[in-house]
Amino acid sequence: MKRLKYYLVQPGYIYGESEQSAYLPYAAGTIAAYAGADDFLRQKTEFGGFICFFEDTEQVVCRLSDGDVIGFSNYVWNYSYNCEIAKRLKQIRPNCRIVFGGHQIAQNSALLSDLTYVDFFLFGEGEETFASLLKALCTDQSYETIDNMCFRSSSGELKYTPRKTYADSRYPSPYVQGIFEPLLAAYPDIHFTALFETNRGCPYQCAFCDWGTTADHIKAFPMERIEAEIRWIADHRIKSVFIADANFGMFARDEQITAWLIRSKEKTGCPEHVDVTFAKSSPDRTLRIVSALYRAGMTNGSSISFQSLNTDTLDAIGRKNISPDSFSTLLQQYEAVGLRPYTELILGLPLETYDSFKKGIGDLLRLGQHHYIDIFRCEILPNAALADPDIKEKYKIKTIRVPSTLHHVRADNVQMCRGFSDIVTETSAMPADDMLQANLFAMTVQSCHFMNLTRYVAVFLYRVLGVNYESFYQDWMEYIGKNPDNPIGRLFLHMRKTHENFLNNGQELSYLNPLFGNITWFPEEGFFLECVHDPDSFYALLHTFLKRYPLRECLRRELVDFQKFTLAAPDPMPQEMSFRFDFPGFFGTECCSIPEEKETVVSLRRTVYENSEVYARRVVWYGRRRGRSDDFLSGMSE
Repeated sequence: MKRLKYYLVQPGYIYGESEQSAYLPYAAGTIAAYAGADDFLRQKTEFGGFICFFEDTEQVVCRLSDGDVIGFSNYVWNYSYNCEIAKRLKQIRPNCRIVFGGHQIAQNSALLSDLTYVDFFLFGEGEETFASLLKALCTDQSYETIDNMCFRSSSGELKYTPRKTYADSRYPSPYVQGIFEPLLAAYPDIHFTALFETNRGCPYQCAFCDWGTTADHIKAFPMERIEAEIRWIADHRIKSVFIADANFGMFARDEQITAWLIRSKEKTGCPEHVDVTFAKSSPDRTLRIVSALYRAGMTNGSSISFQSLNTDTLDAIGRKNISPDSFSTLLQQYEAVGLRPYTELILGLPLETYDSFKKGIGDLLRLGQHHYIDIFRCEILPNAALADPDIKEKYKIKTIRVPSTLHHVRADNVQMCRGFSDIVTETSAMPADDMLQANLFAMTVQSCHFMNLTRYVAVFLYRVLGVNYESFYQDWMEYIGKNPDNPIGRLFLHMRKTHENFLNNGQELSYLNPLFGNITWFPEEGFFLECVHDPDSFYALLHTFLKRYPLRECLRRELVDFQKFTLAAPDPMPQEMSFRFDFPGFFGTECCSIPEEKETVVSLRRTVYENSEVYARRVVWYGRRRGRSDDFLSGMSE
């Protein structure tokens, strides 16, 4: 008897151009591993393989055309692409069964009735539900006995089955089961990152996030599975691991898991690098874990997320942050061991005003966060609380659908990546004009302060003259835009137009210049790269701008020269420079008075980059959170 053949589709991006990387399709892999471990399904079904990259749709449809069941893992970046594939498949093979699951599939969504080419919708965790569905298709079992599912009756009516929380954590590992071996063999030139779960679920209910709403219980996977997966990662020379827990460090055992990862690198060389989403409620344990990974050369820092510093906003989204004093202390503890923690904010949350958004950034800078702040635009996820129509009405949330292309992907691959995101463009507290200004302010601070175009100038003005960071960057942003005769002014106005088209017309928000490689960049990265390739225009504009502050001309000129000297640039820069003021002594302490006027020779270790593309990749893509644009931090001697 012919076995039931099924495929799993989880398209993702290939990052980079000359050096390519991608994530293994872990979600689909867990589904295949669970089904493949079932004795009955091994006899009755055949796994045809994965679709894990964005490829020509007709070619993909052709490859899937002999499948009896096609399962799709959906999220914002691949949902529209998956819909196109599924619709076309149903046209040429009406009897094939289309199954949609993943975080994008909301149980209460009206969209389900519109997707007439989908036969089954799976909610929440998929391993047990998909396996039960395969068994039902093999045996003519009633679909109504399968939990966490919606299916179409013979009349086309949608029928929902009861929701159930699966308690079992002894799921087979897709790595240990060998599920990804064919992929590694088929794409030997791609550096795959392994997603790695030690537990699943999140106890928090942040309104902007769908993690806690789709899995609000914590399921800890057995330690023997975790240890076996680390061995697989080492045996298959996987260099990069992303720990996909919502709160790694929440449990005491996470320190043991960290020790296993470090020991694996020491013995085998793999994994080389570990990315982690750390726990929000265990700062001491998190610090120990991050410090251990840092000493092993496996990380350069970790995130300390706030999302907002506005108390009204935090109440609206159901979130609590650590206190400012605790944050400042934590920063000092991280820095004491050489770590560079970064902070995350979200732009466009309920009750956040333009002024409170700017002040939040200023507060973080005043607390000492000069390493990096990642600023994400608020996106309405289907399974998040903010997607509730009543909540959207309460906070007057307006959105626009925009291409959800991730950045650092090949430009010629962008058109094939048809994901879309619903981005907040207006709220009751932040009108459309303010949203535009907030986006431009975020770009300015990220490129100028955290990528070190103006960081030392801003710190100097705050300490010596008491100029608030948010005031400095607001005035600097406005000044750039009022100088279209300067190349940097023209660049800013171009970026402003790009943001306007993004927020008003749903156009893609990215930057592309072949000088930096045939890949897309975040707008703040593009702004920085253009400025650093024309430093004379940038710093001439900055010098003129600084005339509004009561500084002696010689001090102003030397401050700008010092700022420019610290910048890691693509073109050769002097390794040594003499200054009339002791800037290293000033910035190396918490001094708040004008630096001592004495001749000071500063020597910096410089990295020579092969070309602008290599510079952009190493300093901006890989290094924006690691301070690689600041040669003063890399070591200096007087």
